[in-house]
This record gives sequence, C-alpha cells and structure tokens, in this order.
Amino acid sequence: MFRNMRVTTKLALGFGTVVALLVIVILVGVVNMAAMKKSSDTMSLDRFPKTEMANNLIQNTLNVGRLIRNILLVDDASKNQEYKERIQKYRAANAEIMKKLEQSIYSEEGIKRFKEVVAKREMLQGKYEPLYKLAETDHNQAVQYLLTEFTPTNNLFVESLESLNQFMKDEMDKAGVQATESFESARVLMISIGIVAVIIAMILGFVIARSLIKQLGGEPAYAAEVVSRVAAGELSVNVVTKPGDTTSMLAAIKGMTDKLAYIISEVRGSADALSSASEQVSATAQSMSQASSEQAASVEETSASMEQMSASIAQNTENAKVTDGMASKAAQEAAEGGKAVKDTVAAMKTIADKIGIVDDIAYQTNLLALNAAIEAARAGEHGKGFAVVAAEVRKLAERSQIAAQEIGNVAKTSVALAERAGTLLDEIVPSIGKTSDLVQEIAAASEEQTSGVGQINTAMSQLSQITQQNASASEELAATSEEMSGQAEQLQQLMEFFTLAHNGSVSSSEAPRSQPLAAVPTRKAATPARDYSPAAGQLAGVPAGFVRFKD
Repeated sequence: MFRNMRVTTKLALGFGTVVALLVIVILVGVVNMAAMKKSSDTMSLDRFPKTEMANNLIQNTLNVGRLIRNILLVDDASKNQEYKERIQKYRAANAEIMKKLEQSIYSEEGIKRFKEVVAKREMLQGKYEPLYKLAETDHNQAVQYLLTEFTPTNNLFVESLESLNQFMKDEMDKAGVQATESFESARVLMISIGIVAVIIAMILGFVIARSLIKQLGGEPAYAAEVVSRVAAGELSVNVVTKPGDTTSMLAAIKGMTDKLAYIISEVRGSADALSSASEQVSATAQSMSQASSEQAASVEETSASMEQMSASIAQNTENAKVTDGMASKAAQEAAEGGKAVKDTVAAMKTIADKIGIVDDIAYQTNLLALNAAIEAARAGEHGKGFAVVAAEVRKLAERSQIAAQEIGNVAKTSVALAERAGTLLDEIVPSIGKTSDLVQEIAAASEEQTSGVGQINTAMSQLSQITQQNASASEELAATSEEMSGQAEQLQQLMEFFTLAHNGSVSSSEAPRSQPLAAVPTRKAATPARDYSPAAGQLAGVPAGFVRFKD
C-alpha cells in the first residue's frame, strides 16, 4: 500500500508522523509541568501556611506561659495588668488562628489531631481565671496551682500543637517528594519519546527515500538526463534499469522509447506509400470536380426558372387574398348596416309610441284646463285670475297635441323608409357572401399551387446545394490530395528528427509487439504547424511551413 501512495502523501505521512511525535512530547511536558505547578501551589499555598500557623500557635502559647510566670514573679499591679492584656491578645490571636486552621484542614488524620488541640485548648482555657485569683490573694497557692495544674495542661496543649505541626510538615515533605518524582518521570518520558521520534523520523526518511528511488528507477538526475535526450529525438538512448524492474519511471521511459522507435519506422514506410497514393487521389478528384461543376450549372438554371414561376403564383395568391379580404369586409359592413337600420326602426317605433303618450297627456291637459275654466266661471269674481291661467294652459295643451301629432306622422314615415333600407341590405348581404366564398376558393387553389411549386423549389435548392457541395468537396479533395503529397514529403523530413538504432530501423525482434495501425481518418482541413522552439515547448527541427491536418 505504501508503494502505491502518491509522493505528496508519503512526504505528508513522514512529516506528519514527526510533527505528531513532537506534539506528543510537548503535551507530555505541558501535563507534567501542570502537575509540578499543582504540587508547588499545594506546598506554597496550603501546606506551608498551615505549618506557619501551627508554629505561631506554639510561639504564642509559650509567650503566654512566660507572661504567667512574670505575673507570679513580679509584685506590681500595673505590670501584672499589662501582662494580662498581652496574654489576652495572644489568646485572641490563637483563637483567630484556630478558626483558619479549622477551615484549611481536610485530611482525616489532620482533623483528628486538630480536635485533640481543640480539646487541650478548652482544658487550658479554664485554668486562667483561678490562677489570676490566686495570684491576687495567695501567692504561694498561685505558684502551687501553676506547677500542678496550669503548667501540665499548658504542656499538653503545646504537645498537641507540636504533633499537629509535625503532621503538616510531613505532608509538606510528601508534596515536595511528589513534585520531584513528577519532574523525574516527565524528564525520562520526554527523553524517551524524543529518542523514539528521532528513530521513527530516520526510519521514515529512509523508507520514503528508498520508495522514491524505486519509483524513479534510479537517481533523479539520471532520469532527467534520459528524458531530455528522448525529448531531443534521440530514441537510440540506452536506458539503464535495475534487473527485474518493470514498474519504475525509467522502465516506462525505456518501453516508451522502444515503442516510439518502432512506430516511427512504420510511419516512415507509411509516408512513402502515402505520397504515391495522394497523386492518384489528386487526379481522380480533379475529374470529379469538373463533372460536378457542369452539373451544378445546369441545376442552377432550372432552379432559377422554378423561382420565377413560384413568384408569379405567389403574386396571384396574394391578390386573391386581398380581394377575399375586401369582400369579407364588405359583407361584414353590410350586415352591420342592416343591423343598424333594424335598430333605427326599433328606436323610431319607440319614439312614435312615446309621442302617442305625449299626445294623450296633451289631450288630458286640455280637458283639465276646460274643467278648470268651468270651475273658475262658477267662482265668479274670485275665479277670474284662475280662468285666465286655465285658458293659457288649454292653449298650450292644444299646441302640444298638434306638435305631437305632426312628430308622430314624421316618425311613421321614417320607419317606413328605414324598413325599406333594411330590406335592401338583407338582399345585398347574401350576394356579397357568395362573392367572398368564390374568392376564397380561388385563393385556396393558388395556395396549393404555391405549396407545390415551393416543394419543387426546395427540392431543386437541395439538389443545387448537394451538387455544389459535391463540386466543392471534389475541389477540396483535389487540394487536399496535393497538400497530402506535400505533407508526406514533410513527414519524411520530420521523421529525420528522430535518431533510431540500426540505421533508422528497428527489427521485429527488437521492436515491441503492437496492434496494426488503424486507418487514418479523413482530414477536413489543414493548418500550418508552428516551428518548435525550447521556449514555446515544441519540437525543434520541424521543417518550416509544415502543415498539420485538423481532425
């Protein structure tokens, strides 16, 4: 699996392994330094402060004992009061220290010893007041009490403090030993991992270098030299490979040069055959080109005549369509006129009916005015004014009735005329429709003729295009055959770029077995090839003006 890896994968694996080992060394160092820091913090922040507090308790207790002794030795009330105040300060300081110790002790043994200190301190607390009273009343009894009661109890308290202090010193020593052991183990582990990392890096470097050499088949400089000579056309180069090497790059290059030498020798033979065949193709192509040109001219003349006929039929069809449109429009307009006349007749009849209603209203108004005049005459003097108004209304009603009768007569006359016009339009519309149908039949026949002629034109156009394509193809074939002949000569010159063993030929026993070359596909066009230059990355020595065919 390692042999089949990419070069970048191998290098990444090697350097990644070394980096991983370095990361492990760093992590081990960081973890152990954290452990050493923890041990150091335990010593400096926990064990040492507790030991210092225990020492302060012992020192304060001893100072209290000295002050008690001074009280009994000095017979001075002011001094004794000062000693008592100092004793009280030491006792208060001890009480504060005891509170801090109680909060900072966590181990079972430490708690046990601290409880002993508390018990001894409580016993000692009850000895102060009796001693103070005896010192004030009976000095001898006070001395006796000091020697038999106070001092032994105080000594027990001091012993318990010293026991607790010794326990905390032992704990601090253990923390120091643990820190030293952590440092030693970290040092040994880091050195071991470092040695392993160096060994693994050396092994990986050797394995990767050996694998790369095996893939190349030799030194990179030799491989580059071989590739440069092959690129220069020297196919006779002898590629030296190790015995049994069939998978390396040099072995592949060796196989490539052998195959190229065989193929180029075959190409040289094919180029000679191609040169003679291209001359025969050129003669045949020229004959085909002349015949195709004559046929194309004849087809073009026929196609032109058909196009003229198609144009005439198309013009007739267009005229028929225009006439059909005009007839259809006239029929539509006549139908619309008939409908308008019918609507007018209906409207006039409606007007006549309305005028009859107006005539009736005028008649009724005349009767009402007559009745009003009669009633005004009956009213005498009081109805004169009303009689005048009624007379005027009656005159207006009579005039309105006369006007309504005249308008009604005119409306009846107009209705008769409109009905006559509608009848005439109804007679004209069928004639116009029949004319439109005949024109449509003419247009349809013209369109069928146009379609038939169009199909003939299309067929003639296709025939003309095919004939022109054949003529063009024949001309191109002739030109291509001439170019092919020139290409064959240039190909022979191009093959001289390669240097082959055994005077430019490779024997069948030395040449690699290969399948017969497939037929060369027909080339559509040819383009001049660019000369090779080292800067451009092309073959040097290519003849100027060499033409490469496009696929």
